[in-house]
Amino acid sequence: MKYDFKRYQHLQEFKHIQIEVDDIETENLLENFEKTGAWIKEALKNGNEGKPGVVLVHCAMGISRSVTVALAYLLRENAALEVSDALLLVQRVRPQAHPNDGFMAQLKLYKEMECPGNIEAHPKYKSWVYQQQIKMVRDTGMPPSNVRFLDEDQCSENLNEEKRDLELRCRKCRKILATSPYLIQHVPKSSPIVQKKLQRQMDNDHKLCTSHFIHPLSWMRPILEKGVLSGRLECPNKKCASLIGRYSWQGQRCSCETWVCPSFSLQKSRCDEAYSLRRSCSPG
Repeated sequence: MKYDFKRYQHLQEFKHIQIEVDDIETENLLENFEKTGAWIKEALKNGNEGKPGVVLVHCAMGISRSVTVALAYLLRENAALEVSDALLLVQRVRPQAHPNDGFMAQLKLYKEMECPGNIEAHPKYKSWVYQQQIKMVRDTGMPPSNVRFLDEDQCSENLNEEKRDLELRCRKCRKILATSPYLIQHVPKSSPIVQKKLQRQMDNDHKLCTSHFIHPLSWMRPILEKGVLSGRLECPNKKCASLIGRYSWQGQRCSCETWVCPSFSLQKSRCDEAYSLRRSCSPG
């Protein structure tokens, strides 16, 4: 883990796999679990002279990173094994074994996902990566370098699924901007101000929330790739390109006083709502 054996000639006869990670809670070791697990399994099966193989999993201290990889292998090969039980097994032979909290959370997620072969394609992994990006935005004040577009993730998964969707369309050109699966629901905060707004809504038949909040979608790519924390959302129809909302990686307050972070909002005054039976794929 992080280190190699290039300077040690007598160790060159052994096969190695090196994973470049630091022992910090925000490091993504989860994405390597299938690679390391498959490598360890193959190495154990194919030893010299027909004997079972032997694998040394190591890092600088032999406490966190290497232990995490060993635990991931145990989980991968033993479906009934829980993370805590696997850790106890390792601690019997290495009492100081103790992955950092971030790695423990990744192991629990790996178990929850049932140790998939294609980790990066799993919806729970993608959601976890997205949440890590949002946390990084909050901590650093910088927009994420890679944006996860939910419609690209779900398009192939739901290709043959049909259902009745709410469509949000640009009021000016009728371009579909978002559908039901990509809407973010939120509960209005309970406060005297909100209660007054609710009362006005009942009296005047106005809608309390003046915006729809949605997940980042692929039609936003040209806007979000500019690397700006906040800005305008314009209709993806180039012939239209009218202002339809705003986005902010650091969040926005809805008219109902609820804070939504990150926020990608479409103004209800600039969108029309419609229902139709369509395939659950990209709204763009």
